[in-house]
Amino acid sequence: MKGDLRLRDATLADVAFVSDVSTLVRPSAPSDPAVLRYEWEHPQDSWVLRRFIALAGDRPAGWGLYAHPRWDKAPRRFGMMGAELLPELRDCASLASLIRGIEELLVAAGARTTEISANEDDPVRIASIAALGYRKDRRSKRWELDLVANRVRLIAMAEESRARMRAAGVRLLTLADDPDPLRHEKIWRMSSEADEDVPSTLPHVEETLDDYLRWFAQPDMRADRIWLAREGDAVVGISVLRYPPVRGVVGTAWTATARGVRGRGIARAVKCETIVQAIALGVDRVRTGNDAQNDPILHINASMGYRPIAGRISYLKDA
Repeated sequence: MKGDLRLRDATLADVAFVSDVSTLVRPSAPSDPAVLRYEWEHPQDSWVLRRFIALAGDRPAGWGLYAHPRWDKAPRRFGMMGAELLPELRDCASLASLIRGIEELLVAAGARTTEISANEDDPVRIASIAALGYRKDRRSKRWELDLVANRVRLIAMAEESRARMRAAGVRLLTLADDPDPLRHEKIWRMSSEADEDVPSTLPHVEETLDDYLRWFAQPDMRADRIWLAREGDAVVGISVLRYPPVRGVVGTAWTATARGVRGRGIARAVKCETIVQAIALGVDRVRTGNDAQNDPILHINASMGYRPIAGRISYLKDA
């Protein structure tokens, strides 16, 4: 590759370097090394993932990765890529060369469509991707909520949602307070249903129950900060904030409701619970991100006082 960059497979010893590179390139959205290590140590059942370190001579210069569904689980052969270089080495030609190297490996692994993304405020990355012939696919909006400035209004909104849920017979509680031995399986089934409804160009890949349980065990997730909505014996809603243990901004990991209860304010109610809990814990701001065509959740974000920040663009290319 350009500048004699070459690739080697990454190991757990590279976690800190990869996390640091990502943080140096985008300090407004730091990468947490503890969370990244957990992800490397716990691969998903339904996906094949390979990680690399880019070397300039013998010196680590950046990283790359690809992921694709196991081909027996994918009706369409597609894969996703990531790649980044140290800021002092990061120019359009070098980054494009690294991305091309990862793309070639992903195509060799069997992918017929490759996907990569860039932040809207990253002209170097956008130009690198465009130089390789990728086309724009979807936009994801990102938002930030000032919990200090909006504290009074958010607490009032949460109280209003609680009253509405009580009147409707919907219980709001944390995962830690839920005694149901089948709670994890119920959350998994409800979330799988909701995931199918998230706007996407590429096919959704079904997540196994074991993968979902591993997701709950991440170091930035806590059972007493995962909020559920229950109606009768059913789990009908969930909202989760991630709390990075080393560095990063608290942000929404997932908010979802069952199809049969949508339009009743349940998503807003569980999301409000995560927000007022964060206020009580002294968090000053939280972030979230959603597909630009996911109108219901975008409406909730706007009504809660979230303000747009730089979003993300995904790009596709057919082999």
